[in-house]
Amino acid sequence: MKILFFTAWYPTEKNPNFGIFIKEHVKAVQTTENEVVVLAIVIHRGKGVWKKTTKDFIDENGVRTILIEITTCFRDIVYLALPLQYWIVKRIFRKLQPAFEPDIVHSNVILPAGIIGGWLAEKMKKPHIITEHFTGVEGVLKMPVISRWAKKAYQRTVYILPVSAYLKENLIKLMPLLENNNFQVIPNVVDGQQFLYKEKKPLPDTITLCSIAAWNRYKKPAKQPELLIDAVSILQKEIDKKMVLLMVGGGNKLEELKERCKEKNVNVIFTGYLDKKDIVKNLHQADFFAHPTLIETFGVVVVEALSTGTPVICSNDKALRELINEQNGVLCENTVEDWVNGIRQAIHKKFDGKEIANNVSQKYSYEKVGTKIDKIYHSI
Repeated sequence: MKILFFTAWYPTEKNPNFGIFIKEHVKAVQTTENEVVVLAIVIHRGKGVWKKTTKDFIDENGVRTILIEITTCFRDIVYLALPLQYWIVKRIFRKLQPAFEPDIVHSNVILPAGIIGGWLAEKMKKPHIITEHFTGVEGVLKMPVISRWAKKAYQRTVYILPVSAYLKENLIKLMPLLENNNFQVIPNVVDGQQFLYKEKKPLPDTITLCSIAAWNRYKKPAKQPELLIDAVSILQKEIDKKMVLLMVGGGNKLEELKERCKEKNVNVIFTGYLDKKDIVKNLHQADFFAHPTLIETFGVVVVEALSTGTPVICSNDKALRELINEQNGVLCENTVEDWVNGIRQAIHKKFDGKEIANNVSQKYSYEKVGTKIDKIYHSI
């Protein structure tokens, strides 16, 4: 079958990690016999009024990708100007036809791609699927006009594919009319060829905790590194081993976090941005992976850590409860006290790293996820 993968979140040269999980889904579909073309419209914030570029290329995975990039100082306005984006996308898509006439339009994330993709599918009289990664649907449903478009897009899909059971439950809670829609939970992909199990050789007098995120300052930040830093600061006074934090990732909050570690006398290594290969090395060196967060839709970094056999200490978030159990980690409430108790519990518990890796290695592979999506396509 021919599949048009439509998205507004997708990696670019300017932001190579933006929407990388959607690109991983495309790669998963490539493991099947379907022909996939990616059409992505990505809007950047810039100083100028308007700059649009379109690139049509075959990516490193052999996928034809048409990437529309718009850079504008009115980024927020253009991002919500869905009829304008739809007009741009239609003009580009006409150049694909008739050589590429999709059997299915597969959109990713309701705003803006799910809505625009629904319009595109309706015009072509093709079935429409939405894969949902976004926890912010409640905010979308409060937007005038856009909320109405979003509800119609969801209701008219043949399938909605949330990446976690929590996300499915949340969508139905927000929109009870969706209960009768076809839902299928399709998780994100973890590259099992990179995130491989390796027996750990822990340092005898050191406990190393690795944490990975974009350390940025937001009005409502999801990640809570301060909880981890403060907990380590307290706990290191009571144990007879040195505690070290490996903080992987860049962001505009780095200096603030460095200062906090200095004030709390916490041993920390800030690595900055690392590629996947170097992230794996850090996970292999770590005794535990720590992930303090307020909300997750799935938790790719958590599954990546588990795939290497690294036990996880993380927040007791609904989506993360689908991944973490007594055999592979510890769940913590988001208080410093509970994080101290959680880390303490993990340190004194024996985990079987090889068993942890084995339990997740096949669930999130390209082939496994690709087969699940392919079954959806064939059912349509």
